[in-house]
Amino acid sequence: MPDRKRFPTRQDLRSRALLSRCGLMTPGLCLFALMIQTAKAQSLDYSGFETLFGEPVTSSATGKPQRASNLPTDMQIITGEQIEGSGAQSVPEILRMVAGVNVRRYSTLGANVSIRGDDAAAGSRTLVLVDGRQVYLDGYGYTDWGLLPASLHDIRQIEVVRGPNSAVYGFNASGGVINIVTRDPLHENKSYVHIGGGSLGTFGGELVASHKFSDRLAAKFSLNGMQSDEYEDARARNTGTRVFALNSSLDLRGQITPRIDWKLSGTIGQDKSPFWLDIGDYIMSEPISKSLEGKINADTGLGLIEFRAYHNSFSSTNAASVGIDGYSIPIDFTYNLGTTDAQLSDTIALGNKNDLRLGVEYRYTTLNAGQSGVGVASGYDMLGAASAVWDYRISPKLTMTNAFRIDAFYVPSLRNSGSAAFSAAPAHHYVAPSFNSRLRYDAGNAGIFGLNVARGIQLPALFEFAPNASLGPVAIMNNSSLVPSTTINVGLNYSRKIVPLNANFTLALFAQRTVNMLGTPFASNFIFTPPATLVIHPANYGRVDDAGGEARLEGTTSFGLNWDVSYAMTSVRDLAQTSQINFERQTPVNSVIGGFSWKLGKFDLSSHARWQSHYQDVSANFVTMTLDNVMIHDFVTLNARVAWHFRKHFLLSLSADQMADSALRETAGLRIQRRLTGGLTAQF
Repeated sequence: MPDRKRFPTRQDLRSRALLSRCGLMTPGLCLFALMIQTAKAQSLDYSGFETLFGEPVTSSATGKPQRASNLPTDMQIITGEQIEGSGAQSVPEILRMVAGVNVRRYSTLGANVSIRGDDAAAGSRTLVLVDGRQVYLDGYGYTDWGLLPASLHDIRQIEVVRGPNSAVYGFNASGGVINIVTRDPLHENKSYVHIGGGSLGTFGGELVASHKFSDRLAAKFSLNGMQSDEYEDARARNTGTRVFALNSSLDLRGQITPRIDWKLSGTIGQDKSPFWLDIGDYIMSEPISKSLEGKINADTGLGLIEFRAYHNSFSSTNAASVGIDGYSIPIDFTYNLGTTDAQLSDTIALGNKNDLRLGVEYRYTTLNAGQSGVGVASGYDMLGAASAVWDYRISPKLTMTNAFRIDAFYVPSLRNSGSAAFSAAPAHHYVAPSFNSRLRYDAGNAGIFGLNVARGIQLPALFEFAPNASLGPVAIMNNSSLVPSTTINVGLNYSRKIVPLNANFTLALFAQRTVNMLGTPFASNFIFTPPATLVIHPANYGRVDDAGGEARLEGTTSFGLNWDVSYAMTSVRDLAQTSQINFERQTPVNSVIGGFSWKLGKFDLSSHARWQSHYQDVSANFVTMTLDNVMIHDFVTLNARVAWHFRKHFLLSLSADQMADSALRETAGLRIQRRLTGGLTAQF
């Protein structure tokens, strides 16, 4: 058979990708790159490629390894070194220092993370993944950050994708994507124990034990946990005064043959924390999360074939006492969410200039909810999707990437299992296309230019399709006209090396329009019916327009100090000005971020600061039975860290979180207190 008809393997794909860049490397370095590819044909060696190219790499965008500077999307990668140097105690605190990302802390463990605005309190438009597996909860439309199955010191990198990317990452990536990548034990045999504690009764630690038994088998066990006093005004807000989180995972990695590798992983976690509802008040939540995943990659004559399947389960008990008109009404709400997902993809090289990735996905989600032990809703949804990503190298300097996906979504008619008095909810059928397209031009010393066009989709959460139900004093009314929201986005990107400063400059501008905007199920206007009933009606919010951008400059001085400064602006126009939930009022327009890290002998010094402009949050008023707008004035967050490498494998560190204010008013919820944390890390 003629060679032009052969389907090149993954090794062909990666070798060709490296060969196309050999003009930028010395011959010896290029040869070294190809040797790495031959030896590591099946899984991406992040550490080896980062050392080779002097910048992070990822395969998330197109299925093949790509340098951060060559990505066909607006992505910023936070490296493991930057994570450790930040001194942050949680992933949301790390993300706070990324331009275009807004973080609101509602409690020690609870946070809303949104990209380029337009989010209600639970962050429903930001898709969150851990090693490509979704941890975003479809049933309710949020991410529980306290249940991430990833130890901070074991994170290889965090990939932050700004803007709609539903065609590449799937539905609900309508605002952006956060992919947390942990270390692969097949390539990075790193084990450590970390113990820390400090103010506010904080105590916690991490244990990661990784072992490579042979070139074909490796395993990693991860355990992390913490407990702490909740912020001091928790008692006044009728929330729990003590919080905890405990998460563990086990990963098995191996190779069946040099061309076939596999992965099995399982996770389990539990936390207890106040959870801020979008109606503007807390409930006490104590969820348990579990997952099981299997993945296999096969380098075949038909291309690189990948099959991944996983099951996520999430069970939550939520308790609160709501005072209405002089009465104390208890809420005892439980729900169980299960998601089973299977994905199959094939990445094929067509000639020397084209790569094509074809994929299909099937998802089945179940949700069971109850109030005080009585079932009130039980249902499921099914989704089938097909996608294609085409990467076309038009010339050595000009590349075009196109992605297309179509989702078919079905929710059957659902009936209230606890009461025959409520009518059944109607069935829903949706077919929603999405796309991402980008042109990238490398103009040499003048910089790299990019043009992006995208259509993203967000599906309603499964809970929003529930039939009419009563949850104590809260009545949920079904909305048969609920539809997915769609976002059309246009963006311009520019990056350039600033040689005199030994720095890199990046600029991203965007404009987008979202129609039929969605929040989370409780991010709705509500109606009070005396003497003590809240009626919540999930709904689309109409049209929201956004425009803005991010500018970032980062570099290294001649004496080894790394520094960065960035600015982000997001201007939102929400046409529903009379709505109690208004995305224009709830989005801060401006933010400025700056920081440095410096290795000085055996000492590490780092600090980062962020200023953001004012915005309005909402808070439930159970006296007037309204949502009150709460002005959150502009504020500064300031974190710092100092560390001492007093032995080869031992590190002492001291981190300060929220140094700018002893009790910061960051949201309409709890005030965020300053926290000092000391830690000891030992590698083995």
